[in-house]
Amino acid sequence: MRIENSNGDEITNFDEWAALYDTKKKRKHWKMHRSAYSTAEFILEQGGATYLQDNVSGLVGELVTLERAIPEYEQRFDEFGHGREHDLGIFGSTSTGRSVFIGLEAKVDEPFGAPAKDAYRAAKAKRLAGKKTNGPERIERLLALHFADPVASMWDVRYQLLYATAGTLAAGADISVLYILVFETPLFDADVGNSNKRDYENFIKLAGGKDLGRNGNARVHELVLDGKRLLCVYESIEL
Repeated sequence: MRIENSNGDEITNFDEWAALYDTKKKRKHWKMHRSAYSTAEFILEQGGATYLQDNVSGLVGELVTLERAIPEYEQRFDEFGHGREHDLGIFGSTSTGRSVFIGLEAKVDEPFGAPAKDAYRAAKAKRLAGKKTNGPERIERLLALHFADPVASMWDVRYQLLYATAGTLAAGADISVLYILVFETPLFDADVGNSNKRDYENFIKLAGGKDLGRNGNARVHELVLDGKRLLCVYESIEL
């Protein structure tokens, strides 16, 4: 699998991967034993590409070849500006010619962002302060995508999960996979990690996800959003 930046330049080592985070906004995310760094370590040094390829092949029932991956891959999913940034956007194909997109969300014990209600309130407050934002409209649309029959509890789901699913489907592949990979590094806090897992499971349940059982060490669910099938994988590994 070829690793490349958003300009198509190949990434072959840690220094080239780290350069993607050498900005004022992203520098704080590049820390040993944290998610971004651990993703690079997993792919470059731990055979991560082969691991994911084998797992997704088992998941879809045919051979999958992962062809290229882009760290911090931005996928637009609406007209409201900046899109979903996948920790790793992975493109591939199956032996029968179907296209595959994997939106990898890497975690150590970082949360899935704020609850939707808090993100919505913050966006509304920003607008009331005279600042331009499409946040309220984006959140409303994402909630409508996931909840055909609105319920009060939908406001408690984590906002990041709403746009992670939308941003994975928006790649337009025949097979779409949101792959949440939790790295149990020396900085992993089990209590926080368990809380994150409960947030994910609550989201899947509320959004009407179907439990497809286990694929190796991973738990697999299916969501159908706007008639499109999305496979959601949640897995923890030691790193």
